Amino acid sequence: MPVGADLAKMIRKSALLKNLNSEKPTFGDQTFYDTLKRLWPNAVDREKPIAAAEAIHHGVLTAVSIDAFIDRFHDDEFIPLVGKMLIALEISKAEAQSSLSKQYWTSLQASSMFVDKNTYGRKLINPDDTWLGQFTRILFDGVRNPQQVGAGINIICFNYDRCIEYYLRTQIAAAYRMSISEAQDIVRKINIIHPYGTLGELPLMPNAYGDQILEFGAERDEYFKLEDIAKTIKTYTERQHQPDVIKRIHDAIAHSNVLTFLGFGFNNQNLDLLRVGNLDNVYSAIKHRPIYSTGKGIEKQVESTIKRRILQLLFPNEKSHEGIKHTVQIEYGQTCSELLYTHNMNLSSFQQAYFAVDEQMNATIPIRVRSRAESAED
Repeated sequence: MPVGADLAKMIRKSALLKNLNSEKPTFGDQTFYDTLKRLWPNAVDREKPIAAAEAIHHGVLTAVSIDAFIDRFHDDEFIPLVGKMLIALEISKAEAQSSLSKQYWTSLQASSMFVDKNTYGRKLINPDDTWLGQFTRILFDGVRNPQQVGAGINIICFNYDRCIEYYLRTQIAAAYRMSISEAQDIVRKINIIHPYGTLGELPLMPNAYGDQILEFGAERDEYFKLEDIAKTIKTYTERQHQPDVIKRIHDAIAHSNVLTFLGFGFNNQNLDLLRVGNLDNVYSAIKHRPIYSTGKGIEKQVESTIKRRILQLLFPNEKSHEGIKHTVQIEYGQTCSELLYTHNMNLSSFQQAYFAVDEQMNATIPIRVRSRAESAED
């Protein structure tokens, strides 16, 4: 799924609207332009949203992400709205071209030699061989009662897509021989937090639409309303005004016995949301809990900075970091899937894990781990 700079580049391309008064206008994305024409049928009224799209096209690459760019103009009437519509557009296209989409997943599971790339030429991987597969196998390990799947797991996902929910409900249904509806009810009970929102609730039936409901990898047809999907996406400023969500995030981290950061970008915006405060006195028992982080794309030279940023989420006083820096283990060069494979025994083995995820598949997974016996007592 596109994240960070890659998502910004895709949005920059789709936001390109040139020569609109000429015989040969240029549209970065036809669905996006058709949406603007439908919402603002009068050409004069359309000038401001077009100007917002132009501002995004020219300026988005000056920010670390589209979210950060939108946050610069949170008081503007049109840039946040147009920006969120572009986010919704690109993430929905990415879902449709992902290995989880209905046009690819079945063939990939059958190891079909005819499907190994999507229509953009990007190589597809069987979802069971990704970090989602590794995570799910840890989640299911030793769990006989499907109602106990995900008990105690906290997932903080900074992505807009619904890959986690979609994969989990499909695999729960397969693993425990139940309906998608029953599996979805179980997934809803798992504490999955999307600080910036998602594309909407997953419907039970294909081609279903409704208020804040969107099929995974939905067709961009006459029922595809970017303005409605955009309502389920939150900017950084909007999320700051959601104290209940912030509290859920902080509780998940503060009460976790193990923290795992999967593909996390460690940018300031997301770190601010995760910053719990001083746990030195209140949660001294978990001060020495293990903390794991993927290190794909992270250089050894910034190790001290990464460790400091992680520990500052919990303990602002840097004097206390010296004795616990060893608890932070960065797996350099490892992807999310590789980290979960490496630490499989640390995260499962008759233990119940609690997880979380970020924006770069790039996922933050605060995981709390406790024994099954302890779970039974709660």
